Amino acid sequence: MDHEPQMQQVEQTINTWLAALDQMPAMLQLTATQLHDVHAIVDSFSQITLGGYQRKPATWDDQLVADVMFSRFVLVLEDDEKTAKLYQMIPQALKSLFSYLGKQGLLPNAQHLIDWVNINARGLQDLSNPQLDQFYRDLVAAMRREGVIFSDRAAVQSFTQQYLEQHPQAGIKLDQE
Repeated sequence: MDHEPQMQQVEQTINTWLAALDQMPAMLQLTATQLHDVHAIVDSFSQITLGGYQRKPATWDDQLVADVMFSRFVLVLEDDEKTAKLYQMIPQALKSLFSYLGKQGLLPNAQHLIDWVNINARGLQDLSNPQLDQFYRDLVAAMRREGVIFSDRAAVQSFTQQYLEQHPQAGIKLDQE
C-alpha cells in the first residue's frame, strides 16, 4: 500500500496548523529562532501523532501526549534542533497547538491537555537533560505498568512520591540537577 498520499495529507495538515499558529498573538511576539523552534516542536509532535500513530486530534489524550513526548519526541528531532532553547519552548508550543485545535473544534479535550502540559512543563523542558529525560521515561513507564491514570493529578503525585521512595538514587540525581 502506498503511504505517500497519506503522508502528503499529514504534511498539508501540519502546514495549515503552523500557518494558523503563526497568526496567534503569542506567536507574533516570538523571535525568528523561537518561532522556528515552535515549528519544529509542533511538526515533530504532529508527525508522530498523525503520521506514526495515525491518531486524529479528536482522539488525543494525556496518555498519548505523555507517550509521544517522553518516549518518541526526542528521537525524531534533528540533531541541530536539540537545543536547550527549543526544549524551553515545548510547553508554549504544545499549549498553542492544543488551544488552536480546540478553537477549531478538532480537539474536544484541549483544556485538559493544556492542563496536562502545565503540570508536566518541567518534565517537558527537562527532555534536554539526558539524565532527567531518562528519569521521566522510567517514571512514565512505571506509571503505565501500574495503570496510573495520567489525568488524576493526585494519583500521579502519589505514585511519583512512592516511586522516589522506592528509587532513592533517582531522587538524589534529580536533586543534583
